[in-house]
Amino acid sequence: MRVSRLTIALTLSVAVASAQEAEYAVEANLGARPIDRVLARVDAGQDEWIGEQDYEAINARLREIAKRIVAGKGEFPALAHELERFETVELAELKIVSSNRADASDRRAEIRVRVELGGRTADGRLLSLLGPMQMTWEPAESDWRLASAAVGTLRTVEADRRYFTEITDAVFGDVPSFEHQLAKDLDHWRGTLDAALGVSVYGHQGLSLGDADGDGLDDLYVAEPGGLPNRFYLNDGAGGFVDASRASGLDVLDDTSMSLFADLDNDGDQDVVLIGAEPSLFRNDGQGRFAYDPDSGLQPPTERAALFTGASLADYDLDGDLDLYVCSYDFWTSGAAYDAPTPYYDAVNGPANLLFRNRGDGTFEEATAAAGLDQNNNRFSFAASWADYDDDGDPDLYVANDFGRNNLYRNEGDGTFRDVAAEAGVEDLGAGMSAAWGDADGDGRLDLHVSNMWSSAGQRLTFNPQFAAVAESPELRAQYQRQARGNSLFRNLGDGRFEDVTETAATAMGRWAWSSDFVDLDSDGRLDLFVQNGYITGDRLDDL
Repeated sequence: MRVSRLTIALTLSVAVASAQEAEYAVEANLGARPIDRVLARVDAGQDEWIGEQDYEAINARLREIAKRIVAGKGEFPALAHELERFETVELAELKIVSSNRADASDRRAEIRVRVELGGRTADGRLLSLLGPMQMTWEPAESDWRLASAAVGTLRTVEADRRYFTEITDAVFGDVPSFEHQLAKDLDHWRGTLDAALGVSVYGHQGLSLGDADGDGLDDLYVAEPGGLPNRFYLNDGAGGFVDASRASGLDVLDDTSMSLFADLDNDGDQDVVLIGAEPSLFRNDGQGRFAYDPDSGLQPPTERAALFTGASLADYDLDGDLDLYVCSYDFWTSGAAYDAPTPYYDAVNGPANLLFRNRGDGTFEEATAAAGLDQNNNRFSFAASWADYDDDGDPDLYVANDFGRNNLYRNEGDGTFRDVAAEAGVEDLGAGMSAAWGDADGDGRLDLHVSNMWSSAGQRLTFNPQFAAVAESPELRAQYQRQARGNSLFRNLGDGRFEDVTETAATAMGRWAWSSDFVDLDSDGRLDLFVQNGYITGDRLDDL
């Protein structure tokens, strides 16, 4: 892992602690030192839980096994039958997702592992195998010995070739702003720009497509963190893009989480809404040049200032113009004490989301309370998605919330909404990041996919027997376990209710998922599911 400021700080702290060792040695309990408490949370080998100590040692063995499988330097008997199907193995991942040992007196560690193998067969086809493995490990002197391993049913996927080809360099190779700005990672800019500019470490910025100049081609807008200009690229019609950020008036320097193209004033061209410190409307002059409108009415009420993360558009009141729903994630008032999401697995102390109603002339009025959308409106929201899930002719609204339950606001048809997530079965007590609608099973009804965090560490901890001391009731443990399960797929039953088909559809694992969409990627007439994922990490691939 690359050396971070935290690593340097810890190293310096250790050096200082070593220099003062004689002073500390008179204490009866060396664990009282602040650095020891810090290290106990950084190094699983020093964890109070025996299962976490096991993880550090056993996981090192699994990494070595996976490395040897890819290198072709050794066999692993438990997977011998599966490995025989490959000519070459390009990917081998053995990831621990649960461990049962909770007491040092237990001399066996039963662990469940997620196995993923990828590579090519002898005839050159691509092959992917994915599924569970149950292992038993026993302590052996200073190491661990694998006592048994049983492979479960592995899902098999084969293909003649890869569906997609990386063409970034071919498209943007001659665009200087891409090379000098977007091709550099956030670590570069955080080490280059003044921290006061607000360069985010999280990379929460999104991109959008829209036809800004009316030529029938999709143009590209890339949102950036504070201190870096947003970038707008015009489609040149020949498979490339031209940087039109400054000429278009969209080279905004403010921190921007996302953008939306849409005709908000019904004049025949697509305007742009940017979501940042507040929603901002940039009006299109019809030629692909944009001007900020300070009188759009999209400014939030002072008492509802927040960190805005996402937004979506729909004509909720069926009056012929698009209205805007904006998600709020956290309070940002300067100097205020941070109020952590409480309780963690079902937080209800977040800021209110906002609904802006289009007056018909492209200006807006805040209408959250009037529309009934203040019900359960306190939940650290990331994203929202409109769809007519009940086929009654008006758009309903699903809101994905981090730290707990989501909302499904059913449109009552009179300009108001009611939260029916609980009765519909889609509260989805997970770390909600986004939502997408699509007819996954081809029955003519819209199904719902919710992107959440899939965390092997979260599953490993919450399913360990020692976790019972943290969450004493089975119901509470189940809620924590749900937080780490991953994505959810809900099948629309057609009567206003949904069925959770995540496990049978095998859609839970999307790693740390942010967004998703239904799209027919292989043109076979069925909707596929694309999930975007990732989070802060170092060079090591096993540190999350």
